[in-house]
Amino acid sequence: MSVRVGDRKDGKLQVLNKARILKRYTLALLKNDKYFPKSVRWMYAQPIHQEMRAACLCIRRANAVRVSDTVNRENEFKYRRMQQVEAYAHFEALLDLIDDVYLARYISGRQAEHWTKLIVETEELLKAWSKSDLERYSNKG
Repeated sequence: MSVRVGDRKDGKLQVLNKARILKRYTLALLKNDKYFPKSVRWMYAQPIHQEMRAACLCIRRANAVRVSDTVNRENEFKYRRMQQVEAYAHFEALLDLIDDVYLARYISGRQAEHWTKLIVETEELLKAWSKSDLERYSNKG
C-alpha cells in the first residue's frame, strides 16, 4: 500500500490532519449515549464540542492567511499568530473539560489518556508551526 506524499514525512501543517483526527475522536465519543447520556449532554458534551470546533476553526483561519511581502505583512502575521494562540487556548480549555468528564466518571482512564494524548500531540504540532512562522516572518522585512 502506498503512502500519500503529504503523509510521508512530518510537514509543517500536520497540525491540520492531527486536528481532524482529534475532532473525529471527540465527536464519536460525544455522540455515544453510553458516555454522555442525554441528561448530561448539555453540561459536558456541548462545551467540549464548542471548544473543539473553535480550535479547528482557529487553525483553519490561521492556515488561510497568506503572509505576503506587502505593506500588510505585519498585520497578516499578527492575525495568523493570534489565531494560532487562540487555538492553543481552546485546546487547553478542552483538556480541562476532559478532566472534568473523567472525574465525573463519564469516560474511563484509558479514554481520557488517549484523548489527552491526541490533544497534546496537536498542541505540539501547533507550537512547531507557530515557531516556524515566527522564524520565517519576524526576520524579514
